[in-house]
Amino acid sequence: MKTSLLFLLLAAVTWNALGQGLVDFRNGGITFPTDADRRVYSFAVGSFGVPLTGVNYVAGLYYLPGADRGGQIGLASQAGRTFTFRPPGTLLPGTWFVPIGVSPMFALDGVAVRGSATLQVRVWDGVKYGSFEQAVASGGEFSMSAPFNYTVPAAGSAPDKYYMDNLRAWAVIPEPSTWTMAALVGATLVVVARRNGRKQRSA
Repeated sequence: MKTSLLFLLLAAVTWNALGQGLVDFRNGGITFPTDADRRVYSFAVGSFGVPLTGVNYVAGLYYLPGADRGGQIGLASQAGRTFTFRPPGTLLPGTWFVPIGVSPMFALDGVAVRGSATLQVRVWDGVKYGSFEQAVASGGEFSMSAPFNYTVPAAGSAPDKYYMDNLRAWAVIPEPSTWTMAALVGATLVVVARRNGRKQRSA
């Protein structure tokens, strides 16, 4: 743990010395300054509201230099690599996994130290689709967090200053077939509820 912390500190100091903005791309396994839910959830039938698991899912970080640019987030660029989610049975469902020896610190090109950026996390099935754009175009499972602001801390700042503190929880949108099934299930429940209501009134 101490070795990992030292590695992150050294990376941050090195990049900050070059005037390059950095962000720690993690949504779990760390203690954020603000207590909030930052997990990713499943929206599929049968697992609605359950934190997402499955190593087929990947998370990528997208950004635009400057704060409050959520209306332009479609033009965002990807920072760094993707990370896979954890397997079923994990103690940290709904969070992606950073492999040992891999840094979660991503450089934000064009964003200077103490500069601001608008960030968004995007999730898709990395086994079926080679990119987020392919997942969307093919109608596959994907999701996007709400855009949020991030300010690069000053050189020498504590590690938690690099965390994505403004990130909040969201759900993965299932494939259209799943949406259709969800609509059918919802409609059936409504019909059943109405019938039960009529029976109670007639009784």
